[in-house]
Amino acid sequence: MASLRPADLDVLSTETLESLASTFRGEFLEGLCLPHCPDFEAWRLYHRDMALRAHAGILRALIPRLQGNPERVRLQSLVLDRLVEEIADADPPAQRSEPSIPGTKLLEDCRNATDRLPRHSRPASDLISRTFEADVQSPSVTTSRRSQEIRFCRTSDRVTIAYAVCGHGSPIVRAAHWMSHLQYDWESPVWRHWIDALSEKTKLIRYDERGTGLSDWVAEDISFAAMIADLEGVVDAAGLDRFTLLGVSQSCAVSVAYAVRHPERVSGLILYGGFVKGWRKRRDSHEIATHEAMTALIREGWGQNNPVFRHLFTAMFIPGADQVQMDWFDELQRISVSPSNAGRLHEAFGDIDVSDALSQVTVPTLVLHARKDAVVPFQSGREFCNGHCWGSICRSR
Repeated sequence: MASLRPADLDVLSTETLESLASTFRGEFLEGLCLPHCPDFEAWRLYHRDMALRAHAGILRALIPRLQGNPERVRLQSLVLDRLVEEIADADPPAQRSEPSIPGTKLLEDCRNATDRLPRHSRPASDLISRTFEADVQSPSVTTSRRSQEIRFCRTSDRVTIAYAVCGHGSPIVRAAHWMSHLQYDWESPVWRHWIDALSEKTKLIRYDERGTGLSDWVAEDISFAAMIADLEGVVDAAGLDRFTLLGVSQSCAVSVAYAVRHPERVSGLILYGGFVKGWRKRRDSHEIATHEAMTALIREGWGQNNPVFRHLFTAMFIPGADQVQMDWFDELQRISVSPSNAGRLHEAFGDIDVSDALSQVTVPTLVLHARKDAVVPFQSGREFCNGHCWGSICRSR
């Protein structure tokens, strides 16, 4: 399709143009980035640029023919508007020029109409869904009868976040925790029973945080504030007005911060295996020394073919794991995050502190923690309840 010329598009039928437009469901080789292979990256970015321009050309030819269908015009025009922005971003400044788009007035009218839509119905200006066609489902990522739809959005600092939707019913959002991969987790012997149980009677939304999984691995900011921004971006992109929020590990603190910032949207909190203060903020000299050694191990040994370094973390996260679970978790560490990003995230987790926010939580909250948790001390989980009366129920096992 990249070789199609404007003259070729002019003679194609409207049905053919719509069929061509519907084949674009994301960027070329979406989610695949090999920063240490410059030749591959140059080839990938070239074909990504060609695909963007081909898609834009098809929409430019299609939009003027949809005058009798305002809703289709609106959807296609919003996609074209985004494509023009991405093409401009991809061009060096010296080569940028104002694109010539047939029906520019039509695009402006569509933007104005979009601004008048209810907040939950319109795409936010700083969020970009990469499931462009609202009426086209993304292909299933598994051959089983279970199905999930993987989508993409963009945060205010232009980091692309991958999120997945499965199940039907009241929405529950699982805030991203360390080491997740939406596609690999789907058939996981560790996470599959979680996914199936949570999506049996609800709509489950999961996402990979920046620097991991199918989200952008190149992200300058991986601070706690950026983690909250990822959650905000996914919630807005998914069009959720009110939902239950599930935090796991470090995302318990992220969930608390979000609930304080957006109490009108969170119907309830579930916090599992989390901490109020990160390992550095807890100021235990022995724990700090241990975690600093772990950071060094992550950066030096995580990417090695020999999984001996990764076995250390598997044993901590899943004590008593069988061989199938051990092998799967070892592989998850390798494919879900680079050694550099894993080290950066581990450092960032150490600086988390939401102790000042606890008294501001107003939603019903369930706190759960395993007594023999080898990663997050049991007492760290209890701190969510200690001294705060915000309707929490604490459970341990």
